[in-house]
This record gives sequence, C-alpha cells and structure tokens, in this order.
Amino acid sequence: MKAIVIGGGIGGLTLARACLDRGIDVELYEKRSRNEMLSGRGGIFMQRNALRVFKLLWDGQILERFGQQGGSILKGGFFNKSGQPLYINSPDFIQEDSLGLCLLRPELQKTLYDSLPAGTVTTECAFKRFEEQNEKQQDKEKQSSAIKVFFQDGTSTEGDILIGADGLYSSVRAQLEGKARLEAPVYSGMCCWRGYIDGTGLPLNDEFSWGEYWGQGSRFGFFDVGGNRFSFYGFDNAAPGSNDDAEGGALNALKKRFSDYGSPVPEILERMSEGAIYRDDIYDRPPLGKDWGQGRVTLIGDAAHPVLPNLGQGGCMAVEDAFELVKQLSGNLAAAGKETSVPVLLRQFEASRSDRVARIHAISRQVGQLGQLEGRIGCFLRNWLYRLTPTKLADQQFKWLFDYAPSWAVERVD
Repeated sequence: MKAIVIGGGIGGLTLARACLDRGIDVELYEKRSRNEMLSGRGGIFMQRNALRVFKLLWDGQILERFGQQGGSILKGGFFNKSGQPLYINSPDFIQEDSLGLCLLRPELQKTLYDSLPAGTVTTECAFKRFEEQNEKQQDKEKQSSAIKVFFQDGTSTEGDILIGADGLYSSVRAQLEGKARLEAPVYSGMCCWRGYIDGTGLPLNDEFSWGEYWGQGSRFGFFDVGGNRFSFYGFDNAAPGSNDDAEGGALNALKKRFSDYGSPVPEILERMSEGAIYRDDIYDRPPLGKDWGQGRVTLIGDAAHPVLPNLGQGGCMAVEDAFELVKQLSGNLAAAGKETSVPVLLRQFEASRSDRVARIHAISRQVGQLGQLEGRIGCFLRNWLYRLTPTKLADQQFKWLFDYAPSWAVERVD
C-alpha cells in the first residue's frame, strides 16, 4: 500500500507520520518551498482532542516536543471590551490539567516535518491532475498501481490512494468536482490580523493563558504559545479584499480599532511592530456531506471542510482526519488482504467524520456571528446573556469537542 499526499500543512504532515507508523508507504508533495512550508504567522490551538492523536504517533515524540515548545491552554475565556468576564472556561470541566497546547505555527510545522524520514516530502512540486485506473486497465497496461499523479513540472508518481490535504483552494477537490479550479469560498464578513510578541513586562493576568475581548463588530484575542511569547489576533467586519493602506499600515489599523479596549490589549498593541503583522480575509465552505471523494481519492482537513477560526479546532480536525483515515486503511486492509476494499474504506472514513466536522462548522459560524455583532443593543444583549448563563451550562456547548478518544482499534469491514 502506497499513499500519495498532496499538501504539506498540519493535516498532510500528520497523515504522512501516521502512515509510516502503520506500515503504509507514503509520498508527500507540496507546491511551496521548504521554507514557506515551515513558516506561518502567529500561533495555533492544538487542543486536547488533537494531542491525544499525537500521543499515539512516533512513539509520543511529537507530543513531547510540542510540550517543550508550547504554552498550556489553562483558564481563559470571553470578555467584554472593557475586560469584564463574560464566560470563563477552565480545564476542570473535562477533568484535565489543561485543554491542550498553543504553539507557533512554524514550530509546529517543523516538528511534524522532522518526524518524517528524509525523502518523504517533496517541495516545490505543484499538483496538476490525477488518473485512476480500474483493475482491467491495470492488467492491460501491466501496472500494479491504481493512481497516477501528474505535477506541473512534468513529473509524475504512482500509488494506491491519493489524499488531498491541500487546503481551502484544493486542486485535488477541484478535479473531483470536475472543475479547473474551485468556485470562490464563502466570505465570513471579517478580516483577521495576527502575529506574536514577546510578553515580557506586559500587564498580563497570570490566572489566564488566553482571552478574547468582544467589542462591536470587532474582537481581539491573545494566547500563550510558550517561552513567554504570546500570539495575538484581531477580527473586524470588513469588505473582502480590503487592506490597511489608507490607514497607514496594519499597526495603525489595529490601534484605531482596539486602543480603547481594556488592559492588556493597548499594551499588546504597543509591543507590536509593523512588519510582524499579517492580515487576511476569513473564508469557509459548506460541509460536503458524507462523501468527500471518489474511488481511491479522498480529502482531509480544509480541503474537505474548512471552518472559521472561532473554536480553535480547524487544525485539530485535520489531525483527527489524518488519524482516522490511516486507522481505517491499516486496520481493515490487514484483515481483508485485498486492495479492492480501498474505495469502500475511504467512503466509510468520510461518513464517519461528516457529522462531527459539520457540527464544528455550524458552531464556529454561530460563535463568529455573536462575536462580530455590530449593533449596540445586540452587543448589550449578547454580553448580558453570556454573563447570566451558568458556567456549567455554557461549558456543555464545548465539552463534546473533547470526548474524542483515538485508538488504533477499528471495526472490520468485509
């Protein structure tokens, strides 16, 4: 069994490691350069559900290295613009000492990349198209592999399955849908600035490792990514394609929107530098349902189900996808002993993930809509509702996220 993976993000790299752990040969192809692939602005949440996967991969070494680099997700929550708590969440509600880890994206990417043997990843190699052959075609052309993948540089490779882990604008998904390129994704109505700063000397409350302050049509958040560093982000309702040129750059744009927020937001703004702020527009796509692929081709992560970054679960879902896909393949093929099971297993994998990712997609949109309310009365009612809701009741909307308990045990498919 040989898997071909397109895309060197969190999902693709995790999938490659999981394949190797279960004896599946794997080749990963990434259109960006190695340095670009291992870069990234700001930080990312790797919550407890995703960390449980990494505990099972590479003899736990990925999880160990994450722990050395990142910051634990401890108590934190939503606050109003002035810094008054609206909803405070702590690890106690899932009976753990933390909800996971937050890491800088480049450090996370580098750890995942370093877990793979040399030669597993080929960079600067852009996907062009794939061809899938049935058994009669394979016999006629005396090929042992069922999938042939072609790249923009004229090279090609062959394997048994193809996984598109190539993000929001997935070229693999486009071919599955019979298109030269995917249609435009759904704009959320908001843009995002992000980056990270040194937290030394900032008036941070040691009680909280993260916080998100809600204003009117804007939100500002920060979280501990380890080593006394804090990642920040700011959301603002804006027209798609806007930029900060008219406001004199990203830093001025952020100060215009957030300088009157409660401490430590103004102090964080003063610590920023113009060149270390990244801005982009935020998009998602509607869930695909129970079928994400066709034949021996499937999708994972943002290629299948991009979600808005309001729950900190986008990367976590890609990690779960990667693990569950490899579990289905390795466990069932070992028992069945026949490659004709592959398409069945891929569809079973997709169906098993569809309800969970669709629920996360819906709640991510709901939280974003609440956080980005613009009207004064609407924001007042939102804040009032959050303050009056008992913490235990509010916790229930998130507890199910952490019920995921991965294991290599799998139900057999005939």
